[in-house]
Amino acid sequence: MNQRVANRINSVVVSAYKFMGSVLLALIMLGLLSFLAVQGFFLVSRGWVSPTVVSPTDTEILTLSTQVAAQTSARDHVLTERRTVEDRIADTERTIAAERSFQQRFRVALNGERTARDRVSRRLSELRREYGLARAEIVQSNRAFSGLTRVRTEALYGARLLEQEDKLTMNHHLAQLAQSNLSLAQSSVDLETKLESLQREMAGLAAVQKGLGQESAPDGMTTDVLLLEREFTHSTLELARAEATLKSLRQDLQALDDVALRYETLIASLRASPYLRAIEKDLTVAFVPYENLGRAEQGTPLYACAAMLFWCHEVGVVGKALEGEVTLKHPIRQYMIRGLMVEIQLSDTPAAREELLHLGRPPMLF
Repeated sequence: MNQRVANRINSVVVSAYKFMGSVLLALIMLGLLSFLAVQGFFLVSRGWVSPTVVSPTDTEILTLSTQVAAQTSARDHVLTERRTVEDRIADTERTIAAERSFQQRFRVALNGERTARDRVSRRLSELRREYGLARAEIVQSNRAFSGLTRVRTEALYGARLLEQEDKLTMNHHLAQLAQSNLSLAQSSVDLETKLESLQREMAGLAAVQKGLGQESAPDGMTTDVLLLEREFTHSTLELARAEATLKSLRQDLQALDDVALRYETLIASLRASPYLRAIEKDLTVAFVPYENLGRAEQGTPLYACAAMLFWCHEVGVVGKALEGEVTLKHPIRQYMIRGLMVEIQLSDTPAAREELLHLGRPPMLF
């Protein structure tokens, strides 16, 4: 009796063991088939996308935002330097214009001064000629009058017809005539000196006009005119310095423009990132590998499935593609794949948290 019960229990245990083994084997086979089915699906399928929930706190978003802020700050610094250089260019251009104007007016003034002194010189030359003729006549007349008066006075005084006092008075008049002759001579010397000085000044002005901007000192240079030329030389040096500075500043400005353009290009490329555009416009997006782009046209229906492949239902449609390449890890394989982001309009909001959405139709047709 006991042996029969024991045999029955053993039979039940063996049957249960066989059943559990069969169940476990079936589960293993089911898991293996599911794995192979999923691997086979991704091997041949070109109709899936991976929805992505973009959050402002995502590492990618934070990194891009930090880079945009850093590059924008650097660009603003370059633009500030550019404005400073533009101000210096404007100041240097004003200096160049002022120095060129001064040099032009200096030449005009120099020419006008020389012309004016030439007119005065001609007048003084004419006056000297007329003065020389008049002086000669006056001196000759004074000599003749003095000689005649002296002889007549001596004769009258010897004949007792003239008092001593009258004689002295007459001699005093003769001395005044001699003094007038000396004054005429002095005036003639002054006129000659003034004319000679004026002619030397004219020669100096002509020398300056001929030698402006030259290293050698021309003949006829005077100290006064040399001081004038020093002002012109100082202006020439300032003009050359300003022109060299302007050339350098324009090169600096071009370099800053190139740097600012590079920053603008870099900032534009960063801001064109699909992640940032999705955050800025509050978009729901999905990653599409390049090999799947042919089926991800705008308006294509999207399906979400249980266990990735079965019991599917429509959850939305594909929107516009976003510019800019994105690299993302494959949903089931451990390598990175390249692709684009597309907008998606979901009628079933929780579908955004699915690992996969299918394009066009359910993968298993149910």
